[in-house]
Amino acid sequence: MKRMLSSCLFALPLLLTISLAVVVPRSPVMSPPGSDVTLSCSFSYKAGADLTRVVVTWQRPPADHVVHSFYYGQDQLALQNETYRNRTQLFPEQLSVGNASLRLKQVRGEDEGWYTCAVTNQVENTKGDVRLIVAAPYSEPQLAIGLPRPGDPVTLTVKVADGYPQPTLLWLNAAGSDITNQSRTNQSVDSRGLYQIQSELEAVVNEAETFTFELDHPVMEQRVSRAVTLHPSTGKGIIEQRSRLPVTFSLLLVLLLVLGMFLYGAGAAVTG
Repeated sequence: MKRMLSSCLFALPLLLTISLAVVVPRSPVMSPPGSDVTLSCSFSYKAGADLTRVVVTWQRPPADHVVHSFYYGQDQLALQNETYRNRTQLFPEQLSVGNASLRLKQVRGEDEGWYTCAVTNQVENTKGDVRLIVAAPYSEPQLAIGLPRPGDPVTLTVKVADGYPQPTLLWLNAAGSDITNQSRTNQSVDSRGLYQIQSELEAVVNEAETFTFELDHPVMEQRVSRAVTLHPSTGKGIIEQRSRLPVTFSLLLVLLLVLGMFLYGAGAAVTG
């Protein structure tokens, strides 16, 4: 009997620790720049207990920057890191049900990383770590082809938008060799912190040749490949599209080719 009692007393603190432990998401929380995100954190709390004795602190390791603090029944932001000023919110009315989640507003790229949720109540101090990933997928690539005069270089232009962080962009020739260094890439960031990217490749086409544009965005597991086969301008030039280019884009190319051939023929007739 004494042995059984001793075993129960030994197990009691373990059970108590488990029941009061902070619970946070195991998987990373993902958010695009410019949006609001909630980092979940919950703890065991008995109804009717004194909320003034509950302390909730959110910090960023390893420097332990204070993201948000709550104690004595109200927010305590005197020591809050300036980076988070006016961008954080707890839910005090839900502390009585064990909700210590943090609302982070207008997410920025530099917000990415680990956050520690620490809760102190009448029993103990427990904490858990939440990882925030700031990322957004890119839009479907928009491909445009500059139709030149015979013998002039062809310009291939690709635009992608509304993604984060920067992806890896590649241009490949028909042999699969990397010719990205022959391209020009410009990028800008909008008010939300999302990237707008345009890449151009000029090529002199003396015979049928295929060029491939590739985008790799590993954070979002987004991989896009677009191939275009160009034929030299001989009056019967044909531009082929591959890899799920929009049908509307294919029709537009045909219309542009017909218009180009008509204008070229009209110009030749006037000259003659």
